[in-house]
Amino acid sequence: MKKETLTLQNVKNDLRRVAQYNISNAEEWRLSYIIPITLLAVSLGVLLERIWVGLIIILFALPHVYFYVVEIKGYKKKKRALVSAMDRGDVSVSVETLSHIAEETIYEPHSHGRKNHSTKTATFFHFMSGGSWRLPRVLEHYAWSKDFRLSRKGLKNTSVQGDEFFRISLQGYLDVAYIYPCKFFELGSDFEQEKQ
Repeated sequence: MKKETLTLQNVKNDLRRVAQYNISNAEEWRLSYIIPITLLAVSLGVLLERIWVGLIIILFALPHVYFYVVEIKGYKKKKRALVSAMDRGDVSVSVETLSHIAEETIYEPHSHGRKNHSTKTATFFHFMSGGSWRLPRVLEHYAWSKDFRLSRKGLKNTSVQGDEFFRISLQGYLDVAYIYPCKFFELGSDFEQEKQ
């Protein structure tokens, strides 16, 4: 089987998707408080013909509005730092051997606009080195690839214990990482491979 060459630009695109997913997930949850409270306040103010009732209810939304603005500034700063690091090509590459794939129940506060804290099931690839990688919720992995586009299920089904993967992560951001099966991909000339 002929391997496809993995370029730094391909990796940057994948890392950018993972980073965007992480940041948008964190940004969305406060809106799930702000919008309903504001609608309730306006509705009650109009229905009861007492503006002060609506104003009192809006007071409950103000802390969320304040923290939303503060968090958005922080997320924008993080986005700029991530883009800057990606543009510089600050990635680390290691070759990892797959130990096993596991479905794990995790606690994820305010996942995708949910108002309450919740637990959910996530898929993790565990490696012999003791590290792990969480399979992101994207419809198609390696969408840029001509031969090896894989769904979530396809990536799990083609991976078996003992397979080697290139684990490429953005330096300084452990949660921004992606894996590439060594049986499908080889590193392009724009990478400096560091084996750990």
